[in-house]
Amino acid sequence: MSTTALRAPESTASPDREAFIRKAVELANSNALRLALYQATGDSELAAMRLVLVPVRSGAQLQNSVADEELPKLRDKAVKFLLGEQGPELKPPSEAQVRAMLKIFNSQPVSENYIRFGIEELALDEFPRDVHWRNKPAPEVLKKIKILVIGGGISGVAASIQLTRLGITHRVIERQADIGGTWQRNTYPEARVDTSSYMYQFKFEKRYPWGEFFASRAETKKYLKHVAEKHEVLPNFTFDTEVVAAKWHEGSGSWTVTLRRTDGTESEDTANFLISGSGLFATPSVPDIEGAQDFQGRMFHTSSWDHGFDFKGKRVALIGTGSSGTQLMPALARDTAQLTVYQRTPNWITGVEGYRAKVPEETQWLFKNMPNYWNWYCYSSYDTSLQLQNTQVYDHEWRKTQPGVSESNERLRAALTQYIRSKLGDREDLIKKCIPTYAPMGRRLVVDNGFYESLLRPNVELVTDGIARITPHGIVSSDGSERRSDLIVLAAGYKVSKYLHPVQYEGRDGITLDRAWAKDGARSYLGIAMAGFPNLFMMYGPNGQPRSGGFYSWAEIWARYIAVVIVRTIERGARSVEIKRDVFDEYNDRLDVATKEILWETEGAGGYFNNEFGRSAINLPFRTEDYHAMVVEPNMDDYDIG
Repeated sequence: MSTTALRAPESTASPDREAFIRKAVELANSNALRLALYQATGDSELAAMRLVLVPVRSGAQLQNSVADEELPKLRDKAVKFLLGEQGPELKPPSEAQVRAMLKIFNSQPVSENYIRFGIEELALDEFPRDVHWRNKPAPEVLKKIKILVIGGGISGVAASIQLTRLGITHRVIERQADIGGTWQRNTYPEARVDTSSYMYQFKFEKRYPWGEFFASRAETKKYLKHVAEKHEVLPNFTFDTEVVAAKWHEGSGSWTVTLRRTDGTESEDTANFLISGSGLFATPSVPDIEGAQDFQGRMFHTSSWDHGFDFKGKRVALIGTGSSGTQLMPALARDTAQLTVYQRTPNWITGVEGYRAKVPEETQWLFKNMPNYWNWYCYSSYDTSLQLQNTQVYDHEWRKTQPGVSESNERLRAALTQYIRSKLGDREDLIKKCIPTYAPMGRRLVVDNGFYESLLRPNVELVTDGIARITPHGIVSSDGSERRSDLIVLAAGYKVSKYLHPVQYEGRDGITLDRAWAKDGARSYLGIAMAGFPNLFMMYGPNGQPRSGGFYSWAEIWARYIAVVIVRTIERGARSVEIKRDVFDEYNDRLDVATKEILWETEGAGGYFNNEFGRSAINLPFRTEDYHAMVVEPNMDDYDIG
């Protein structure tokens, strides 16, 4: 979006100008506006304003907001400030002042770990998660170090920018034709983020003019390209190339990597360090359904959308109602003659205010003209996301006398159930099919893109009987009914337990991933490192999905942690670094104990959160702010360096 139009009427005394600014202030996040104004003026009245927790996302989260009776005073002060009557601004705050403001932002007490993470998320520094050399080696020494980054999505971009700032030679290998990762691959209709654009972004890229509060796939791609070009890292990327295998060589302290281009030609490269940013959603899950090979219509996975096939006016079957299927479904419902939706397990689906809304001109203006409002607005999204953690943990005292996981989880169940009923009205047949029996947060919470309204359309049928087989002309459900289709869309998600797939890694003493993970699935240390695999790091590895926060921020955090380990290893003149086995094992023991306090592994919950062994191998059980404290600075004593 162009910023040339983002200006209020020029005259300071103009009634039109004041009206424009007042509208911008009225549209503002009240608590973010309060803190930005407090930071700029030091007005003690702002610090003392009463806060309330306001339900958002159909009651799934609670947002710190200024109480209604305080709003007129807040808005009047903000308008006066923005009209230029505020006097001199304060100097940039000290860390102590920032800490004090973070406490003022919240209506409840916060922990030290909460504040440490919050300082980074507030992003007042130009590059909040930068890495610096303590003893930078000579250019001729540094020139000999080479790093391969696998995957050109968000993680790959974050890693490349961090390594570029350090002056370390690296190459990013991406099997697709462009950057973007899952946002390059998933082009299905209605593809969109389900997290606020103002949290789903890098913290070192300030005030990017998002056109949508929840970015579409196209806008997300545009953003990533903008960031990569601005930071001049695109020349580090090699596209249309995949990593096939990687083998560790103890003698040289390096990896030999086999590469394959899309034309089938193979080559080898070597690297001192490997960073895998291949992500969680890299391997599509294609259901093994009897008769699929005999289907005479079109069939494809959501991640391989065939834009050459016109589904308008056709009979379409949609298999799967997870995040992708639910998001896609309304587009199919609008344009097909008949849409049959096959649902195996219902999801808890939440409404999100302004999910498809454009960012108003007044809001864009406020981001540009109100000092630090952008920072506090983005921080508010992060702060609100943390609320979901409270619904995931068992309250054992509650469970002695009450059903469910906890009081907060039961409140969430009631709110989400009411949301479903409000959307489906008197359709008890659909309500019965759509209300899950498991507790909310046992699976990923899905955002409503018009799913329930679409179910009410006369051309849409929701089938909850299992699929028996596919015939040449359609699908037979377990009750024996056959429904004909011209197109079958597989919205079956991804094989998330296939970490680092399909690369064949061979670590120290010939150990493979299959052997290392044979007992109960993929494991790691902090989602980043593995015992037995020196100089190999992961971003978003096993049990590496934090319970809240924005993915871009986590990519920055992982990139920082990995870069620090690599830099400290280079500074010591060492060739290899590997997490110690006892540290690795002790961490995973703690992880398993903590997981038992959370609902993911309970019967009926789990979904893709749990692997084939029934273990929760995707999510981190630790609180978001506590995990951040673990990865904010690596303890090099946890590693064998040689």
